[in-house]
Order: sequence, then C-alpha cells, then structure tokens
Amino acid sequence: MTTIAAEGYEIAVQDGVWALIPDESVAHLPVFEARRGAGVIKYRAGFGAAHRLPGTVLSVDYVQAVILGYEMREQCWLLGLHIAAHGEEKARWIELVRWPPGENMRDAAAAQQAGRALAEHIGCPLQIFGAKKLARPVAGSGGATGPLVPHRREDVGPERVKLAARNIRLPLDGPTAWLGQAHDQLLLRQSKPSASERRKGRIAPAFNQAIFDTRANEVRLVPATGLLGTLFGGQRARTIPLAEVRNIELRQSVLEEGTQRELDDGVVVDVTLTTTLWEIYLTLRDESVLLAQAAHMTTSDLSRQHVPSSDKFHVDLRAGIEYLRQHEADQAAYDRARNWAEAAATVIASALNVSLVKTEVVPA
Repeated sequence: MTTIAAEGYEIAVQDGVWALIPDESVAHLPVFEARRGAGVIKYRAGFGAAHRLPGTVLSVDYVQAVILGYEMREQCWLLGLHIAAHGEEKARWIELVRWPPGENMRDAAAAQQAGRALAEHIGCPLQIFGAKKLARPVAGSGGATGPLVPHRREDVGPERVKLAARNIRLPLDGPTAWLGQAHDQLLLRQSKPSASERRKGRIAPAFNQAIFDTRANEVRLVPATGLLGTLFGGQRARTIPLAEVRNIELRQSVLEEGTQRELDDGVVVDVTLTTTLWEIYLTLRDESVLLAQAAHMTTSDLSRQHVPSSDKFHVDLRAGIEYLRQHEADQAAYDRARNWAEAAATVIASALNVSLVKTEVVPA
C-alpha cells in the first residue's frame, strides 16, 4: 500500500482504490474514495456537503479533470476536481485536500504522486498549475512510469519490440479481449466485466474499444454505450495524440483471497484463491490508462494432494491421473492468459513505435 501524508488527511492507494482518510479516524475509514474502473466516486455525506459535492455518489462522467497546483497566496499545494454537470458552460473547482503551507518544491513530489494516482483511478486528465512546474523526467529516460507500489521493471526498446512483433500473428483472440486489424487500423475490443468482478471491485478497463490510428497519429478510446452504460456513468470518448504516449506498460500482479470450505468428512480447510493479472496500460506523462487485461485464477486445492488414510501404501492411479490432468489444464490456462497479454502489449507498442515496459508488482 502507498500512503501519502497531507494536511489533516492520509491518502492511501491500494488494490485499485484511491482513498482519503482523516487523521483523526480511529477506524481508518475513508471519507472519499475512487475505485479504478468503477465509473463513480463515493464519499461520506458530511464530506460531500463540506466540499459542495451532491449526495454521496458522483458519476465520473461529471469529472472534467483532476487539478493539482501550488497556490501562491496561501503557499500550499492543492488537489481537487473540475466538475461540470451536463449543459454547464464552465466547470466548478472542488478542493479535496491540501498540503501544509511551505516552499513550492517541498511537497511537490508527494502532491504529484497523489494527483497522478487519482487521475488514473478516475480515468480523466491531470492538469497542473502553479508558480513552479513539477520536475519533469530527463529526455530519453522514460521517466518514473509504472505502478506506485514496489515493483520489478524491464524496459524493452522500440527496435526490440518491433522484432518481437514480427513473429506475432493477428488477430489475437483472448478470453475477454480481441486485438486485430480493422479497416487498416489496429483495433482492440473488450467484453464487459462480469457481475462478480464488479461486486469484488475488480479493476476493469473503462473503455471497451481502442483504435490505434497511426495515419491520424492518435489513439481513440470508445466507452461502452447503451442504457446501462449511461445509468452507471460510463466514460466519455477520448482522443490521445500519439506524441503524448510515453510507452506501453505490461503490469503483472498477484491478488490473494482467503476463505474456508468444509470437506465431506466435516473437516474445515483454508482455501486461497489466487488471481494473477496482466494489465496493459497506455502511459502518458501524468497518467496511465488501462487498455486491457487478462487474468488467471487458481485455488490452493491444486497444491493439496490427498492420500487415502486407510492405506498409505495404496496408490490410486485414477485419482493421480486426474490430479495431473487438472494441473496441466491449470498451467495451460495460465499460459494462455499470459501469452495473450504479452503478445497484445508487444503488438500495440510496435504499432505506436514506443518502448514496452514490463513491470511485476512485488507482494508486500
């Protein structure tokens, strides 16, 4: 988990959730949170009233941008939102949190980290203002892109990416996404996240189509359409110039969820559900846009081999063969998800002529 101290609050970023937690909160409960891919932001009624936010839930469709800047008169960093209702000509500024008064660059790094993470989770642009601009990466270095938590990193340059992409045949048909050529353009299509994924708060791409148009030098992101998309406050369509794309990131992370299950003989055992995620991000200067993901889920049952208690020298060949078959099927499913994500990330990076950054989140 990443924590960032601000004035009167702690900002916590973990498992796809950006949360604002008051310093005096004994239970460590957030008063404001943005869950990546959820389509809404949530907050306490008191916090909403104090910050001129309606009710306790707001669709991200009303959020025009995340605003971060240094206020000269008060000499402090401010983080907030530009919100505009449908039909409004001008967006309203809503302050969420600020840092203590001080010299411009004292809290610049922490404020930028918090702003970048919030924009990524909401799925909107980050705009920066202030007397001094935040530090920019050295040209050609690629900058400090990638997850905000500890991770391992491998950078693959554009030339190596293009060589690898030559051996990949399109289309790439994955469990939840498709990548191929359509009308001489590279097109990524995704299926909608399942109801179980939404209930678990699983991170999901906010756009169900991405068009990589190298002739127009832009990436067009198209959100899900229809009545449900409107009701749940889906994202607006977005166009990103290719010149703003820094790299493509392929991020691998592992999530574990524990539960208990009762066996036929009445014995209760602990079961761990392990989900490996491969996520493809379009990395810009101040945000990372989730394009697609592949997942593999397995349980600890596969690592638990049962031996009959009546005769420890007896070998059940049928059970042994079935056990091996399940292992092979599980490994094949893992390889399919991983191979699709790696191939798709390579093809997209090659088409955009940018580096491919492979990151692996290090478990805490």
